[in-house]
Amino acid sequence: MYKLDCTALACPMPVIKLKQALHHQSSEMQFTILLKDKGGLKDIPAFCQQQSLLCELVSETPVIEFLIQRQ
Repeated sequence: MYKLDCTALACPMPVIKLKQALHHQSSEMQFTILLKDKGGLKDIPAFCQQQSLLCELVSETPVIEFLIQRQ
């Protein structure tokens, strides 16, 4: 599983970093993304829906964590 730490980044950078990771880690089926910017609570699921990815909110405090899977 690929872990993407975006806790120091503000939106839209976590979405951009996720997009880059998906492109460069094409063999990985699962990603974990960590962030602190509350905007990611809407932005990450919206991006995943556009890309036909499964997105599950794992944790909201102290760090927002999503599990993202390729379908």
